[in-house]
Formats: sequence, C-alpha cells, structure tokens
Amino acid sequence: MSFWETGMGWLKKQFNDQDEDVYDTQAEEREILPEAGALPARSLRPLEVVIMVPGTYADARHGVDALEKGLAVIVVLNDSVDDETASRFVDFMSGAVYLAHGSIELLNDDVLICLPETVRLDKDRLTDFQGIPAWKGPNL
Repeated sequence: MSFWETGMGWLKKQFNDQDEDVYDTQAEEREILPEAGALPARSLRPLEVVIMVPGTYADARHGVDALEKGLAVIVVLNDSVDDETASRFVDFMSGAVYLAHGSIELLNDDVLICLPETVRLDKDRLTDFQGIPAWKGPNL
C-alpha cells in the first residue's frame, strides 16, 4: 500500500463514520396538551362595590381611593349632607372618575354610581311617566 492510499483510507474513516447512522434510543413521545385559553383578569376575584353615605366633603377621598383600586363606588346622598356639600362632593368624584377614564351615572335624585374603567354598567332604559314607577305604568 502506498502512502497515498493509507492516507486516503484514514481520511475516509474519519469523515465517513457509519456508526453515526445507527441510533440506540428512540425519540421520546411527548403528550400533547390542549392549549388553555386566556381568562379575563376579573374572573379570578369577585367584583367588589363600596357603598358610601358621606357625612362631610372630606369623605370624598375614600371614594377616590376605592376608584383607584378598581372598585365601583355607590354614593348615597341623602339628608346627611347639605345641598352645597353634596354638589361639591359630586364635582370632586366626577373629576376623579374622569381622570380614571371611568364613568359616573346618576341612578336617581340621591344615588350615583362611580365606575372605574374596567367596569361597565348596563341598565334598562325605562321611561319615567310623570313620577309613576315604570313597573306600574302602561305597557310599552
């Protein structure tokens, strides 16, 4: 054998290894799991509502703090505050709702609801028949 043939034989062994094509282990089969859909963030905890009956203008701070936490705030303005304080209270809460990109709705003369951006209010649009409650009024 010549030097050339010996060198070529050695190179063939180095680069043409037949053992590479033989596999001792088989590929592991993986269990295919179904993909879970995304869940709304609110579904993990119940919706909380804060009901306030303010006595002074300073109580507005508690309502704003609740809005910042993402809670709905129901404000009952009855005889506990005078008309001027109630007006200032509603103005302050309206500003806080605006900054929080929420919404505010007057439910009746004494009750308003302040909602953060993450809460939507759906209510029936019932017609008021001159002070007669809609459930006792004529059929629509």
